[in-house]
Amino acid sequence: MKKILTLALAMLMLAAGAAWAAAPKTVLRMSIGDPDNSDMGIVANAFKKYVEEKSNGTVEVDIFYAGGLGEDEGVQFRNTQTGKLDLALGGIANLEPMVKRLGVLTLPYLFNDIEQVKAGVEGESGELLNSYAQEAGLRILAWTFSGFRYITNSKHPITKLEDIRGLRFRVPQSIAMIETYRAFGAIPSTLAWNMTSKALEHDLVDGQCCDYASFKGMKFFEAGQKYLTEIHYTFQLQPLVLSERVYAKMPPELQKIVVDAGKYAQEESLKYHATMSEIAKRELVAKGLRIVKLTDEDKWKEVALQKVWPAVADGMGGKEAINAFLKACGQPLWR
Repeated sequence: MKKILTLALAMLMLAAGAAWAAAPKTVLRMSIGDPDNSDMGIVANAFKKYVEEKSNGTVEVDIFYAGGLGEDEGVQFRNTQTGKLDLALGGIANLEPMVKRLGVLTLPYLFNDIEQVKAGVEGESGELLNSYAQEAGLRILAWTFSGFRYITNSKHPITKLEDIRGLRFRVPQSIAMIETYRAFGAIPSTLAWNMTSKALEHDLVDGQCCDYASFKGMKFFEAGQKYLTEIHYTFQLQPLVLSERVYAKMPPELQKIVVDAGKYAQEESLKYHATMSEIAKRELVAKGLRIVKLTDEDKWKEVALQKVWPAVADGMGGKEAINAFLKACGQPLWR
């Protein structure tokens, strides 16, 4: 009798799997902020490859690169929240206005290196961040590890705090980013990411901030950005999010596939970051990009911790929420 029940159960599971596999093709639409050959593109393409292979072709991932749907990252995140779009991949600063407590990741000088960044988005702290996103109707599947957001500009090299004063910088709609540039003495201007190149070309802003791979992919050198400063005030993290409404409608088999695909894509991002950032840097230097380092970064950090953290904490859930994250990722609490 036990063998018969076991056989019957196995046949039912097989039938369920076969029914799902025989169902009409499912198409998941994904929007990403950067081009195909960027770090975002690496994550998006890895996710697509995994999902389509593991579903035996019954699920197709349709990717729209570099704002291909005609709207900025913030709009695409909102479309994903409502279920109008299935997936979106963009900068954390553009998701922050929807999920305030995720703004903790935009605090200046939160992370010192890639190991601290990984600890911040994986394990207990990663689960905490995902719980914030799920409350807002989104599920974080993967993170793109792009690198530190270096400052670039068209006017002159920035090697000390005084050099940035009065320069106009494109920033995302992140209160932490806005307050950080104000504290440094610069003039922040909130612009959509896909409008940044034109703003630089037409001298509407003097500079912007991003990692080497994004700088190369967006062709900012061709837009007049001659100088880059290696500063370590914030790490470029870009979440791939799935609409919770879409996830809830998926059969269990597909839910597992998309979650596993996110893990696979994140590992591919780490591999890409470890090699391509340095390659992009060498190519940009060969083109003529002038790269400098700060001589007084301790001063920048002191300004950020004393002025920016207190100014933006309430918008991220207060000191208690910030310390909950710091504790989860093993960092000293903010006193």
